[in-house]
Amino acid sequence: MTYVTQARLVSNESLTDKLKHNLTSFAYSHGIELITTSEADFFGGSVDSGEHIVCILNVENVPKYLDFASLNQLSLGVVPSDAKSRLCDWLRLPVDVDEAIALAFTVDHQPIEILRCNDEIALGMVTLGSNPFVDGRSKVYKNRDHSLLERWLFKWAVAWSSILSLFKIHAFPVTLKVGDAAPISTAITGMVAIENDVRGPAARLLGASLSLENGFINALFIAPKSIMDYLSFLKDGVLYKNRPLSKLSGAVSFLRCREICVEHKESLDYFIDGKRRSSKTIRMIVMSDALLINSLPLNQDATDYKELVKTDKLPKGEEQLKLIASALPLFTHAAEGDFKDLFVQLREVARPHSTFVTLMVLSAIVASLGLFLSSPAVIIGAMVLAPLMSPIISLAMGFLRRDRNLLVQSLETIGLGVFLALLTAAMVTLIFPVDRITSEIAGRMQPNLLDLGVAIASGIAGAYAYVREDVAKSVSGVAIAVALVPPLCVSGIGLGWMDWQVISGAMLLFLTNLIGISLAAALTFLVLGYSPLVRARKGLMFSIGLMFIIAIPLTFALKDMSHQWQLEKSLSSLEIEINTRTVKLANVNVLMQNDNTTIQADVLAESELSSAELKQLKLLLEKEAGQSLRLYLTPRIVL
Repeated sequence: MTYVTQARLVSNESLTDKLKHNLTSFAYSHGIELITTSEADFFGGSVDSGEHIVCILNVENVPKYLDFASLNQLSLGVVPSDAKSRLCDWLRLPVDVDEAIALAFTVDHQPIEILRCNDEIALGMVTLGSNPFVDGRSKVYKNRDHSLLERWLFKWAVAWSSILSLFKIHAFPVTLKVGDAAPISTAITGMVAIENDVRGPAARLLGASLSLENGFINALFIAPKSIMDYLSFLKDGVLYKNRPLSKLSGAVSFLRCREICVEHKESLDYFIDGKRRSSKTIRMIVMSDALLINSLPLNQDATDYKELVKTDKLPKGEEQLKLIASALPLFTHAAEGDFKDLFVQLREVARPHSTFVTLMVLSAIVASLGLFLSSPAVIIGAMVLAPLMSPIISLAMGFLRRDRNLLVQSLETIGLGVFLALLTAAMVTLIFPVDRITSEIAGRMQPNLLDLGVAIASGIAGAYAYVREDVAKSVSGVAIAVALVPPLCVSGIGLGWMDWQVISGAMLLFLTNLIGISLAAALTFLVLGYSPLVRARKGLMFSIGLMFIIAIPLTFALKDMSHQWQLEKSLSSLEIEINTRTVKLANVNVLMQNDNTTIQADVLAESELSSAELKQLKLLLEKEAGQSLRLYLTPRIVL
């Protein structure tokens, strides 16, 4: 390591007797001529251009020294007054005092850039507005990597403090100027301009996109368009790090440029390395190679970074005005272009065109035949053909937006589809004289709350598929999952048989699917920002009311099914002693219709049971079940 032959030591309040002794001893032992100058004389102009200055600095006084050294073309050797100071990160200085002293006297002066904010030097970062998890000065943040517990404590502390301020966040209007480009009128909730604080919590978002000494300002403009958008941003900041720019939250816009100016009509409070300032204009500019300083080598790839200005996520025009007018809404409003495209699509599928009629009749025929054949494969084919899902999604948007025309069109199309399915299934039933309730028919006669859960999940998926083009191909899968046409066809079969129990049970399943899909799709559109909550309240309340009404019989059905499963389990594990013989039941199937409970099972015994023994078995089973039973038993001899 090569050292300078002459240096000037500035004596200030940070220079303790011990540090002075260490510095003078090092200079003497290495043949360095060390001239001591008071701080007043140093800033009074008693130094010459090109001199090498050694000084003891802290976070408070370092900007003044860097500014003076830059203006007078001096090289600096800095020894931090505190080994835990952020200067070690900002200026790439050794934590060990002896190593820092040795580095301060070397001839390897590294040119560094300087970020000036309103003519003040910013070493770490400049912040404006509300910025969750960007303050790296807290003890919780500094200790976050000491253990897994402290890492999770940091995450919970950040999440809790951010959530506390959740409903207080308010966007404010600013005019953003980037270099010579035209100014942009927008609204933000916060800004972070990162200079040397690349290990801080804000810089964790950018990962490889952020670097030191790249000749640019690295700025994050935070503009969540809703509380949900803010929470997404918070999740990314707390849970993730080193994310590529393409995967940054929609609440964040990243700018890499040489000059940024933020203007506001009134004075704004902003912070330079944690120090409060106030101004109507915040002008930041990077000065490359502005200062020579003794620092450790830069540990990063020599990437040729280019200017990058991504402002497409910043709110503009009407969106900006809405954000400024009130607090952040709960859900993000969809972009105007997305909104128009989706509405055109939903209005189109809400109309009962000839293709809809054709597919509805064909799907009903296929479903009816599949139900008679008890063939799941044929029924699945009918589900794929069925076009009922589309008008139901349109109905959900009509309820949400209180759009009368869309509501009427959707209901007319759904009504037509229901009529065609019932009529077609009834005609198929009259043509084919099948009067047997197959397992596929029986499976759609007793809906319960589980079917409502399927409908809700399918409604979410269906609405999401219409909004996102990349998952639009999943609509057929949604149709299969919710199975709209088969229960309608079962009701139609019940009409052909004039069996009210078949008609009512299957129609209840269809209404469950219809209401569950509509409500879930409406909520999904609300979350995705296709309607304000105020406008959607009445439609949602009506849908929720219908869901609660239909949930009443479904709850009782689920309770009966649970009782049925428990009875099957109890009887299957039962061992009964009849005349010194052990009797067991296998393949137990419990059927409950009205007040009658029927048990179908195989009776396992070493020899065939007599009529008296079977009656005794019936009494014992009724005692176990706590109710009268009708038994259909098949004897099985166990040898």
